[in-house]
Amino acid sequence: MLNEKVTDLICEGMLLDINDPSISDIWDELTQLLSVDSENTINYLCGCNEKEIEFLSAVFEDVAYNLKSERYIMELENLKNKFPNLNLDSIISLAKEYSE
Repeated sequence: MLNEKVTDLICEGMLLDINDPSISDIWDELTQLLSVDSENTINYLCGCNEKEIEFLSAVFEDVAYNLKSERYIMELENLKNKFPNLNLDSIISLAKEYSE
């Protein structure tokens, strides 16, 4: 269920302009969904492509704050290595601060 709902929200959000006010509603819902269970979130992120990760990166900090999970941070680091074109360094730094 998580996978299907998150994928639907990503697709919906990618169709919107970044300045569209309704994108914040999508980000809020994504944050809520991805903050429920760190293992499900990590498993979902493992299967995402670069475009999906790029879109989801807008909520990574909030999810990190909610989860406070070392494994989640490790997955963000894996994603940084897997997709070096995405600038995830500042997100990972903040995620580490939140988990302390």
